[in-house]
Amino acid sequence: MTILYPQEHFSCYNYEKGQNAALEILKREAGYTIVRDLVDTEIVFIIDGHFKLSYSKFVNLDITKGKILFFPPGSHVKAEVTEDAHLIICRVRGILQLCECLPLEHLHKEYEEKKNNEFYMLDINKRIYSFIENFVDYVNDGLRCNHFFATKMKELFFLLRAYYQKEELAAFFAPLMSRDAKFMNLMYKNYRNVKSVQELADIAMYSSSGFKKQFNRVFGTSASEWLSDQKAALVFQDLNNSDLHIKELADKHGFSSVSSFTNFCQNKFGISPGRIRKPADRKP
Repeated sequence: MTILYPQEHFSCYNYEKGQNAALEILKREAGYTIVRDLVDTEIVFIIDGHFKLSYSKFVNLDITKGKILFFPPGSHVKAEVTEDAHLIICRVRGILQLCECLPLEHLHKEYEEKKNNEFYMLDINKRIYSFIENFVDYVNDGLRCNHFFATKMKELFFLLRAYYQKEELAAFFAPLMSRDAKFMNLMYKNYRNVKSVQELADIAMYSSSGFKKQFNRVFGTSASEWLSDQKAALVFQDLNNSDLHIKELADKHGFSSVSSFTNFCQNKFGISPGRIRKPADRKP
C-alpha cells in the first residue's frame, strides 16, 4: 500500500528526509564489513544472516538471526557479514523509558545484583517480530513522520516491558543502566568529542566539583577513569581491526608518542599493543 496525499507528507517539516533515520532497513551480502560510529542509541533486530561483531571490549562475537542488540550512543561498532544479513535498526532519541511506571533507573539495583561482563542479547519473540514487520511496512509505504516514529518507539518499549523478564531487560540495557539515565546518556553521546573531564563537565553544565560527585554517583567510578576505559575500548578495537601502524594508532588516539601509547596498553591490558594486534591486521 501507499499513503494518501504523499506530497503533504513529503513537504512536512517532520518528515524524515536524511541520514540516520529513526528506522533503517539494512541488507548486506556476505563479505561486507559494516563499520559505524553511532550518534544515537540503537536497537538492532537481526532478521536474517550471520556476522562477527566487534564492539567495546568484545571481539568477533557470533551474532545470528533472531536476536536483538543494544548499543548506547557513541559506540564504535564493526560487523563482518559472513552470511547475507538483514537488519532492522531503530534509533532512539531522548531518554529511554519502558513505561510510565518503570523507568530504566528502577532496574538499576536489580542489575547491580546480577552484573556480568557478557554482551547480552534478547531473542525476537513473535510479538516483537510482528511489530517490526508492521513498522517496516509503514515506512515502505512512505509513512516517515518523526512524531509517528516517536510513537512507535514508545510502543516498542511497552512491548519489551510486557513480554520480557525484568532481569533480561536489566542485562540488555546495562550499558545505559544507572540511577540517572539522562546524565549517563549525555556522557555516552559526548565522550568521544572531548579531551578532558572539564569539557564533559561544561557540556553537562556542572561545576568541576559538582560534576565529579555526580559522575561518581551515576557511574560508580571517577570521570577520568571512565574516560580512560572508553579510550581503552576504542584502542582495543583498532588494534584488532585496523590496518594502521602502531604509530598511526598512537597519533589517532591522541598519544604524544609510541612509548606513551605502549605504556597505556600495558596498564590497561597487561600486554603491549604489538601482542594484542593480530598478524593479519598488520601492514607489511
